[in-house]
Amino acid sequence: MTGHDVKYQFEVNLDNLNNGHSLLHALVVEDGKPAMDILEIGCSSGYVGATFIARGHRVTGIELDPDAARAAGAVLDEVYCGDVDAFFEAHPERRFDAILLGDVLEHLVDPRATLRRCVTHLRAGGMVAISLPCVTHGSIRAMLLDGRWDYADYGLLDRTHLRFFSRHGMAELVSGAGLDIDRLFAVTMSIDDAAREYGMTLQQASIAAVETLAQDDDLHTFQFVVRARPAEPALAYDELLSRNLSLPLQRIGPQPRVRGNRSLRVRMFRALLGGIAARRFRKRTK
Repeated sequence: MTGHDVKYQFEVNLDNLNNGHSLLHALVVEDGKPAMDILEIGCSSGYVGATFIARGHRVTGIELDPDAARAAGAVLDEVYCGDVDAFFEAHPERRFDAILLGDVLEHLVDPRATLRRCVTHLRAGGMVAISLPCVTHGSIRAMLLDGRWDYADYGLLDRTHLRFFSRHGMAELVSGAGLDIDRLFAVTMSIDDAAREYGMTLQQASIAAVETLAQDDDLHTFQFVVRARPAEPALAYDELLSRNLSLPLQRIGPQPRVRGNRSLRVRMFRALLGGIAARRFRKRTK
């Protein structure tokens, strides 16, 4: 992280695809279309948009923070300082080949409405590229076991987040905007790394309990990164949601592992917990 006047400013390493910024870049440029007209909503200082300009694309940024907008003005083709609704109202005719919303929608009161509006400003064949934090990451589960929900300056519980998304919630959001996901990735991070990076001070016993009991694939999913396009008009919401939920979630590179060989202990612990649960919830007979 760099910079003093701009909160969200990072170095983008395009060689590391287990990262939201580099994945957004890859998903947009892999179409191979030259000289795209790209809109980046929440562009901060323009550090992501600059990676597209370096490849010959045109980038317009939207940014609320005046300091960040000024910084972005030095690297992007055009920057609008204000909110996305005001931009679209001022430019109703503008259309884009790609619209980026990198870690933006979770900060909005009505992210679905914003996403729907973005769809109307896409050119034919255009795409939306989105990254969203995953609220079911193991670090959040461990914190809840500790009886806490502590906001921070950065990370999954950034204090400016207004919305929180599981995989199902992400699919509902995208489907509700009439978007059909064609590429879906997970940025992964171990619980230990997330706790250390964002100062979550998790209890070791809570981490171990989460790792032992989790039986889903999102324990280490830190972000969802999505590329989507407008769905066929005849496609009903339920069918679109089903399609978006059924798309395989791709992960890149070596994945975080639970430390140690604990298979026997896991089976014993789950068997013990199963017995406790059976007694706790058994039907009472007269």
